[in-house]
Amino acid sequence: MRMVSIMEKNFVIEVFRDTFKKVLYSSIGESVCEAIIFFLHRELNRDPFEVFWENPRTVYHAMKKILGVGAEILIDILIKRVNQEYGLSMRAERFLSLMCNSNQNSIEEVRDFLREIAELHRERNRE
Repeated sequence: MRMVSIMEKNFVIEVFRDTFKKVLYSSIGESVCEAIIFFLHRELNRDPFEVFWENPRTVYHAMKKILGVGAEILIDILIKRVNQEYGLSMRAERFLSLMCNSNQNSIEEVRDFLREIAELHRERNRE
């Protein structure tokens, strides 16, 4: 397991939160996106983005409970748009598979993807 500073973890979570909102605002609208985040927060009793960092599977199950099959559609939209935005190549099916798996290797692979997004975001903002 890779050790991560609190500052790095918080930065990655905030970039993921901003990216999630940006993608979904433009895809399904601000109100719907905020409603999804509200219901996830209520279902998880915590910030869903922090829970996602700790255990993506927990967030996936909450999404399935709230959205049904719409959860997979939302994840597909999110990953495809993130790939377009940052020039990445994560397959939505692969990301979904990683989210559904609770082993530490899958969690670390999700975290690595989020770190890559955060680093690309940081580089863009330097320019």
